[in-house]
Formats: sequence, structure tokens, C-alpha cells
Amino acid sequence: MKKKTFRVLKDDSLISVLSCNGIAKNKVKTLVKLGFVYVNDKCIKKLPFNVSEGDVISISDSIRSNLVIIYEDDNYLVVNKPNGLLTISTSKINKNIENTLYREVREYLNSKNEYAFIVNRIDKETSGMVIFSKHEWLKNRLQDNWNDIVKSRKYIALVSGKITSSGRIDNYLYEDKLTVSHSTNFGGKRAITNYNPIKYNNKYTLLDINIETGRKNQIRVHMSEMKHPIVGDNKYFSKDNSFKRLMLHHYEISLINPIDNKLITFKCEIPYEFNNIFNNN
Repeated sequence: MKKKTFRVLKDDSLISVLSCNGIAKNKVKTLVKLGFVYVNDKCIKKLPFNVSEGDVISISDSIRSNLVIIYEDDNYLVVNKPNGLLTISTSKINKNIENTLYREVREYLNSKNEYAFIVNRIDKETSGMVIFSKHEWLKNRLQDNWNDIVKSRKYIALVSGKITSSGRIDNYLYEDKLTVSHSTNFGGKRAITNYNPIKYNNKYTLLDINIETGRKNQIRVHMSEMKHPIVGDNKYFSKDNSFKRLMLHHYEISLINPIDNKLITFKCEIPYEFNNIFNNN
């Protein structure tokens, strides 16, 4: 990973120091937004930012990876994506510079002379498991037969309100012009969500969810339309942002491995905040 380093000679703003070193102000803003600027080895995420005499500013040409690897072998890399990070860029213009999980994985594998092919995706706001293949043929085999290969996809969700019994939602989803998904009894794509309450109180319910289909925002739409939106889901009408994140986490997936036709299961830890709310109950 290459980087440029500057030592601060007097107290000033970060933009001013870098501008004096030949970096345009607009470029400084872009570099900060993408997570490439560090002061004393700490990533700077917002401007304005003031620096002091003796501080060391470094600008990297690469994202410093904090990958949480769940599983890796010669064929697969499975990682635990943090919430708030895009799985893959939605912009062709920014795909090579935007901070995404795919970029971090690609840089990690390229450093070992291996390739990264993304197999599944989860929403930016959702945390949890994302599978990468190291071979394009394997990625194609998985994706071309995804509905037959995948046997279970499990999530944990904290929703508003009390749910005391398990249930199954089986309907169709369509996306409107504002990219918001809605349920319908006809048209659209079939979406099936199974849910089971693990813990609950008068304010929240912790749900174990297994989806049989993987439609865009499927769990979020189904929970919202049950009048139990996922906590932190502003897009689907949650008014509770107590945890400063969408409380949805993909913790397990089971699938038939095309290499040997055997069932494999990948699991990752459930974030602490999902259970902490019930610790005193």
C-alpha cells in the first residue's frame, strides 16, 4: 500500500495544509469521503478538521482493510460485513475508488495473487455474511443455480413491538419508482419469510428469520407491513433509531457446494447489541 506523508509545521486546518502541498480542496474532500486520509494513523471521516504542529498526515492510495474473515480456503472467502458498508458499488464511475466490501476483498485477495468474485449481496445497512468465490466458474455455478443450491438463509432482527408466535409471510414484492419495495398479491416476485420470536418485551422482539427467497429489502418490507418495522429502518417507517444502525444481521447460510455436492454451512457471530437490550430482563 503506497502513501504520501506530510508533517504539519503549524496549527491549521487539514484542507489548508494539504492545499499548501499541492492538493486541490475538492480533491481533499473526496479523499476524506473515501477514507483515504489519516492523521497520526487515525482515519479522518469528516471535515472540517484541524491539525496541530507535529501531526503526521498520510494519504493512502488504498483502503486499509479491516476484513472479518469467517472462512477461507482455495475456493471461498466468506466475510462478516459491517453495517454501513456497501457490498459492491452501484456506480460505474466510482466502482474503483468507492469504499466497498468488494474493493476490500479484492485488494486482500489480489495481494495473494488470487481473484475475487462476489456471490451474494446484502443491503448496505445490514451486517453479516457475504460469500466470495476465488474462481469465476464457481461463482457462475453458484449464481446460476442459487435457488436450488441454497438450503437456508438465516437472519437475526430486532423489531419494534411484541411478537409472541412464529409465522410465515408468502406474497409478492414489487419496487416503485422511488426504489421502495411493497407487497402485492399479484405480479412482482414471490417472497417468502419465516420468523420465530426468540425474546421479547413490551417494546422489542428479537426474531430468528429464515428466508426462502432473496428479494430486495424482503425482510424489511415484510416486518414493516406487519406493523413491526426493524429498529433503525427509516426507509420502512421505523421511528426508533436507538442503536444508530439497522438492527438486521445475516448470521448463517447453508448451501450445496458445487465442487463436491456436499452441504456446507457458514456462520458468524451475532453482534452484541442484539442481545444486550434483553440482558436485564
